[in-house]
Amino acid sequence: MFALQELITCWDQAYAALVQGDLDQVTALLDVADEHLAAAGDGRTDSPDEAQLRATALGSRGRLEHGMSAGIAGLAEELARVRHGQKTLRGYGRTDVGVGDHIARTV
Repeated sequence: MFALQELITCWDQAYAALVQGDLDQVTALLDVADEHLAAAGDGRTDSPDEAQLRATALGSRGRLEHGMSAGIAGLAEELARVRHGQKTLRGYGRTDVGVGDHIARTV
């Protein structure tokens, strides 16, 4: 039961750290949570109280996973905008096409 309580605490605190952008703290808390996973068991012999704690722990982990997924998706979108901006800037810097070249070629 203690291990489940610790998992809930670790995952809730990791989510809070993720929201604040403290990825070092998230990593440290996930390392601590890993230590409690084995002790938490597989749930086959859970009492009703332990089953409730396990459900709460799963919810905490799910919230953390969702936050991480949303963060990764946000980074991917930001990278896409940066890449688009780089392509646009490269286009402005093209020197192989001069002003009036198109008109001269069609005449």
